[in-house]
Amino acid sequence: MNLDQRKAILVVAALVMMGALFAWWHFSERGRKEPVYQGWTLTQWLEQLDDGEALGISSGRLPSPTPGQLEAARAIRAMGPEALPLLMEDIHARRDTNCFRIRFYNWAEAHLSRSLSSRLFSVDPVTEDDRIRWRAAQGLAALGPLAKPARPELKRLLFTNYWHSSIKEAAYALSTIGPEGVEVLTNAVQPQTEWSGMCAIWALGQHPEVGTNDIPFFIKAAKSSSEGTAEGAIEVLGLFHTDPGQVIPALTNILTGKNAQLSQRAARSLAQFGPQAAAAAPLLEVMTNNPAMRGEALRALKQIR
Repeated sequence: MNLDQRKAILVVAALVMMGALFAWWHFSERGRKEPVYQGWTLTQWLEQLDDGEALGISSGRLPSPTPGQLEAARAIRAMGPEALPLLMEDIHARRDTNCFRIRFYNWAEAHLSRSLSSRLFSVDPVTEDDRIRWRAAQGLAALGPLAKPARPELKRLLFTNYWHSSIKEAAYALSTIGPEGVEVLTNAVQPQTEWSGMCAIWALGQHPEVGTNDIPFFIKAAKSSSEGTAEGAIEVLGLFHTDPGQVIPALTNILTGKNAQLSQRAARSLAQFGPQAAAAAPLLEVMTNNPAMRGEALRALKQIR
């Protein structure tokens, strides 16, 4: 390919990009009227609040908000009920497969060379709609009890039984609106709503100030026939490392189960109790003879002692 051909390709690519940007600007929403606090719109505060965790759930750690995120949460609470309808609009965000951007992407894939198309569009498992939904969930959680009027719709979303819907986001928001929201979550751990239950456990685990009041719920969930549900509950019990009188015997019982993965997670959670889990040490010593458990048992014993 000579220099002139390369230049021609670059010019075409630039024109295509400019056309795409113009079309996106022309056909996308022109914006909406948003509440403003200290000169920033709701969307701007949501962007500052965003912790970048729009993809998936993980019960392996507790959140640690930055000063900027705490400031954003306070700003959204100051907006109060004005922010609620917009946040509920955002939590329903879905990719429109017939929108211009998707149609243009499909056209580019079909008509442009694969290398040029890959330069124009980067592959990202998290879509902008995912980010919008997650920011909305964080905003609703910031509102706390002020978001209580949204409980019926959040409950409906929690049980939509569709992986890429708003189940995660609904669970996260429900965990902060008060006892009514917690009740919905603690009733979500059912065999027919496995993903809803897993998200419920994760959401309560992300809010220790709420979740630590429901330790019996987590102990029960740790015995679930759903491995994902049980794993999440065991991890959260370790993260909280509270109420050792109830939790340590429950985790010790899981150590002796037939599921090696759950036993490993139970050992890790016991380790987080430190010396308080001394009663589990003899059993952990025995488990050092089990190749599947040796590593976790030794690590747990080190932290307990």
